[in-house]
Amino acid sequence: MSERHQIARGISPPLRAARTAIVGIAFWVRIVALDGQGLWRDEVDQWRFALQPWGEMLRNFIREGWNGALYSPLLRLWIALTGDSVLAMRYFSLLWGVLGVALLYGLLKRLLDERAALWGALLMALSPYMVWYAQEIKMYTWVPCLVLLSLYALERACRRPARRWWATVLVATTLAFYSHLLAALLIPVEVLWFWLHPRRHRRAWQGGALTLALFTLPYLPLLRWIAPLLLMKRETGFPAYSLGQMAAILFGGWTLGVSQGLNGGPLPFYIAAFFGALALVGTAALAWRRHFAVLARLWLWLLTPLLLLWLISLRGPLFTDRYLIWTAPAFYALAGVGLATVHRFRRWSIVILLLNVAFLNGIGLCRQATIPIKPQFQLAERYIEAHRAPDELLLFQIPYNHYVVDYYAKKPLDPWAEAPFSNWKLPDGSYRVDMAYVDEKMASLTAGYDGVWLVYSEVALWDERELVKSWLDARWQLRDQQDYVGVSVYYYRR
Repeated sequence: MSERHQIARGISPPLRAARTAIVGIAFWVRIVALDGQGLWRDEVDQWRFALQPWGEMLRNFIREGWNGALYSPLLRLWIALTGDSVLAMRYFSLLWGVLGVALLYGLLKRLLDERAALWGALLMALSPYMVWYAQEIKMYTWVPCLVLLSLYALERACRRPARRWWATVLVATTLAFYSHLLAALLIPVEVLWFWLHPRRHRRAWQGGALTLALFTLPYLPLLRWIAPLLLMKRETGFPAYSLGQMAAILFGGWTLGVSQGLNGGPLPFYIAAFFGALALVGTAALAWRRHFAVLARLWLWLLTPLLLLWLISLRGPLFTDRYLIWTAPAFYALAGVGLATVHRFRRWSIVILLLNVAFLNGIGLCRQATIPIKPQFQLAERYIEAHRAPDELLLFQIPYNHYVVDYYAKKPLDPWAEAPFSNWKLPDGSYRVDMAYVDEKMASLTAGYDGVWLVYSEVALWDERELVKSWLDARWQLRDQQDYVGVSVYYYRR
C-alpha cells in the first residue's frame, strides 16, 4: 500500500469534515468585505504593471531595482479572464490565500500529525493578518503558497527521493524569488531543513546537491545588480529598526492583524499573549515529545529570514513586515501544536479553544472589514467629480496618487498637475529649496485657473514642510474641505 493511501486511511470522517470546513472557513472570511477597503497606491502600482506591454513586463525580469516581476504577467492573464474590477483582482489573491491554508495543512500532516495540522491550518485560515493580504492586489499570498509548496516538496524528496519532488523544490523556489526578491532568503531555510531532516534517505544527497547548484542559474540575471547593493551603504527610504523591533512588529501583525494600531486597552495584550503562549506551549510539547528536528526546522523557518534581513538592513534598511509574510505559517504551526497539545490533555476543551480562537481572531477580522484603513480615494474622487467645474485644476500631492484617482474616475482628469517636490536635502540635513522655489513652481502651475482642487495624501513623502498647501492658504481662498481616511480634498478659489 502506498504512503499516500496509508495516510488517507488514517483520517476519520469527522477529521475529514474538519479539514473541509477549515478550507471553507478560509474562503468565507476572505470573501467577506473583499472590496470593502479602497485601493492604495501599491495596489494601483500592481494593476498598472500588469497592463504594461508584454515586452516591457518581460524586461522587468532583469531590470535593475525591479521587484516581483513574475506576478505582473500572472495578474495580466487573470485580468484577461475576469476584468480589472477591485473585486476581480483581489479574488486572485484570495485564491492563493485559501490554497496556502491547504498547503500548510499538508505540510504539518507530514511533519507532525492530523490534529496539529488541523489546528495550524485553522489559525492560518482565521488570521486577520493573512486575511488582510488575501484581500490585496499584491503577491503577498502567492509567495507563501510557493514557499509552502517548496517545503512540502522538500519534505517528500528527503524521505523518498524522486525527480518530480526535487523539480518542484527548484521551480517553486525560483518562482518565489522572481515574485519577491527577499524570498531568496528561503534558500538558507531549505538548506537547514535538508540538513536537519531526521529521516533523510541516503540517496537524497544527490538530489539536494544538484537542486542547490541549480538554484544559482535562474538567480544569475539578478545578481548583476543585487550583489553590489548588498555590499554598499545605501539610502532606502525604509525606517531603521533594531532586530527586536522587527520581531515585535512581526509578532504584532501575526497575532493582532494590520489594525493593531487602532486597538487600545488590555484586549490587544491578551490576544497577543494568548497566541504567543500557544506557540510556546507548542515549542515545549515538541521538545517533550523529542521532535527536536521538527522543532528546530519550524524555528529556523521563523527566525533565519528575519536575522538575514536584519543583517542586510545594517547597510540600508529594507524591513517591512509583509516582506516576510511567508514566515508567518511557521508561527501558526507552532501555535497549532500548542492547541493540539491542550486538546490532547483536555479533550473536553475543544469547544472553549475553538471559541477563543474564533473570538480573538474575529476581533481583528471585524475591524479590518468595517473600519476604513486604506486611503478612501474612491470617496474623494466621487466628491470631486460631483463638484468640480471642467476648467478647474486638479492638483496632486503626492503626484503618484493621480493614478489611484484615475482608476476610480469615470471621465478624464484633465486638467491636472503634479505639485512640486520640496524634500531635497543637503548633506547637513538642511533643505535645498525653500518657499521661493515653491512660489515659482505653483505660480506657473496655477496660472490661468480660478479654481484648484488639491488632493492631499502621504504628503510627508513629497513635501514634509507642507509648503504647497501653505502657499495656497496664503494666496487663495479655501472654499471647501473634505477629509477621508488617508486623503483630504481642498478646494481653493482666487
